[in-house]
Amino acid sequence: MNEIQYILGVGNSNSPLKIVLQNLSSCLVWQPFDERSVEFVKCFAQKLLTTKGIRQYPELVALGHWFRGANLKQLIKNYPAETENSLVLGRGLAFHIAPSNVDSVFMYSWLLSLLAGNTNIVRVSQKMSDAQTFLINILAETLNECVGKPIQERIVLLTYPHNTSITQEISEACLIRIVWGGNSTVQAIRSIPLRPTATEICFPDRFSICAIRADSMLKLNIEEQNRLAANFYKDAFWFAQQACSSPRLITWVGDEKTIQQAQEQFWNALNIEIATHPIENSEAMNMARINASFEYAGVALAKPTGNKGLEIEYPLKLQLECPLQETIKNIHCGNGLFLENRVHQLTDLAIQLSDKEQTLTTFGFTKDELKEFILNLPPRAVDRIVKIGDALSFAPIWDGQDLIVAFSRKILLS
Repeated sequence: MNEIQYILGVGNSNSPLKIVLQNLSSCLVWQPFDERSVEFVKCFAQKLLTTKGIRQYPELVALGHWFRGANLKQLIKNYPAETENSLVLGRGLAFHIAPSNVDSVFMYSWLLSLLAGNTNIVRVSQKMSDAQTFLINILAETLNECVGKPIQERIVLLTYPHNTSITQEISEACLIRIVWGGNSTVQAIRSIPLRPTATEICFPDRFSICAIRADSMLKLNIEEQNRLAANFYKDAFWFAQQACSSPRLITWVGDEKTIQQAQEQFWNALNIEIATHPIENSEAMNMARINASFEYAGVALAKPTGNKGLEIEYPLKLQLECPLQETIKNIHCGNGLFLENRVHQLTDLAIQLSDKEQTLTTFGFTKDELKEFILNLPPRAVDRIVKIGDALSFAPIWDGQDLIVAFSRKILLS
């Protein structure tokens, strides 16, 4: 077990995992939004937002903003810890397996679990990014302050190479397991049994889409187009399209002529927006886009837009040649590759979707149109419909599951 590297919490480099798990499991569970957890989270969020250098990590700004005091007050109101006939408590030890492609996800997962009343052990990737290092430093500072003392014994942040025996030992001790990762990761972890009374939440690979009503796009003035492009940039480029909620397909809704005009204006505005940011386009990202493009072309699923053939550009746009299908989603690599298709009405998109779709970002549709779209969806397709610019905005209901409810249990009291 010496492969384990303890980063924060009750463990140290010489701690046997068995003892660490015993210490975490021996802690009493708290009721949701215990004052000690709320004060810690508020302090952490404030410290994060006021630390020098935070502006270079917009995703961490979003994290701090989401856990600010005002938002916590609303959560407390939405999730009462006690009713006349019931009492809500955390489940116990929660085991979080964080993804390697989105630095801040493990913090949303852990902080919500902490607020729900649980003790937590979090396994992060060994590929530590600058943003993750920045985040962990702020977390360590907060834990070392007075407000962090009650939390220190309720958290272990660690990393280790892929090791089934370590994951199994932690899984046997936990009462809820939260898995963020690709399908292969989820399947591998699910093969490791939990104790009979434990539960599990998995967040596997998903595919997200942006739908734009073409005639609404054309009604925008230049300033409004630029604002829309800036919001789309935030959705798609922050994590190089690796976030499950980042759009990989843009569906244009309307007639052919209107769509053509809207596409030209949209991409012109987006290229202007891209030019205002440092370009994140490595050789590996470039090759991934090209390889995916050849793969699409080889099976006649998508082709370059226009008449010029495949151009090595960033972002790279491809036009779908058939209805959306599973192979199309599986080939997509992110990294600035955008598929496009055209439909006459939004419900024409609904019937092409599956349980793989997570987020639909939209522009130009009425609430009634979106409701009609939802009523025409196949089972389990699409968990979120939000405006362009809100794809990465976190909510306690994620992938169709209320995380505060899932992280806690209700005890009937008569």
